[in-house]
Amino acid sequence: MKIAIVEDDINMRKSLSLALKSEGYDVVEYRHALDALKKLDESVELIISDITMPKMDGIEFVKELNGKYEVIMITGNATLNKAIEALRLGVKDFLTKPFEIEDLIAAIERKRKVKEKTKGKKSDFKLEFIAVDENSLKALEIAKKVAPTMANVMLLGESGVGKEEFAKFIHNNSGRGGKFIAVNMSAIPENLVESELFGFEKGAFTDAVKAKPGLFELAENGTLFLDEIAEMPFNLQAKLLRVLQEKEFFRVGGTKPIKLNARIISATNQNIEEMIKNNKFREDLYYRLNTIPIKIPPLRERKNDIIPIAKKILEKTVNEYGFDQKSLSEEAIKTLINYEWPGNIRELINVIERAVILSDNQIIEKKDLILI
Repeated sequence: MKIAIVEDDINMRKSLSLALKSEGYDVVEYRHALDALKKLDESVELIISDITMPKMDGIEFVKELNGKYEVIMITGNATLNKAIEALRLGVKDFLTKPFEIEDLIAAIERKRKVKEKTKGKKSDFKLEFIAVDENSLKALEIAKKVAPTMANVMLLGESGVGKEEFAKFIHNNSGRGGKFIAVNMSAIPENLVESELFGFEKGAFTDAVKAKPGLFELAENGTLFLDEIAEMPFNLQAKLLRVLQEKEFFRVGGTKPIKLNARIISATNQNIEEMIKNNKFREDLYYRLNTIPIKIPPLRERKNDIIPIAKKILEKTVNEYGFDQKSLSEEAIKTLINYEWPGNIRELINVIERAVILSDNQIIEKKDLILI
């Protein structure tokens, strides 16, 4: 098993490396997160990362990893908020310095156990939007009305409420025959945003050895979902505004206009109106994207949706990992309903998936639910 250690304290990094190597692990070391992001490859199966580091802290590092690696977080000055944020990002193990090396080994072995148990199987929780609660049904009714039109829709709501699944619902009810394409604006390096969205012609820049269509073209007669639109570089917002106004665009390095024939749905969990006041987002682009605003309520405001969603996650986890059928006890159900779910559906997915994988019984009890 190949493990990457990301730790700015050289003594801690070296001692961890020696201890893990003596246990038979293959180890690579990085002195900070930016260094790791440049050099990590698919051979790494697990990352052990400090939280407090220069240049980029561990929480931002995990966000940049975007779920590609399993992570164990370590820190010498943990705060409850940092621990909660790490867990909501999918980090399932969190150790506070000083800790015994045996505790770290145990955490690594838990990861190995899960990996072996789920070998060859891929968990993909792209759930359909589930709504039985009155509050979520109201949002869904608006979506049904707007779906057949070409009106731009902006989805508002906290992180993890299911904005991409909601956007898919609009697309699936639109009658449009093209693809649904989702892009997270925060996940694209700033220097690549323009070419990713609009495509490029051969020779447009050094590495452009052949022409490539952008996401606007790939979403022809379909839907392009621009998630975290507030993260779009300010200098490109004017270009997006022009595309929406003129209904055409140019590839990078191109001279031939291409007609825009894609439905645009955007989403954000930020206060864009505040960003407009601070000159971080264009007001004219906001009004162009925000023709139909739909606020998706957080999970704590749609309590009747919690158990149907949890049962769907449970079913998908069991089926995709090949486990025996499992169910939730009455106490577990009460616990899920009474919890506030600050991380919304994303947190619910983590809690249920973890309980399914690690519990040894067919009935998931309250004690199997790791909540903050």
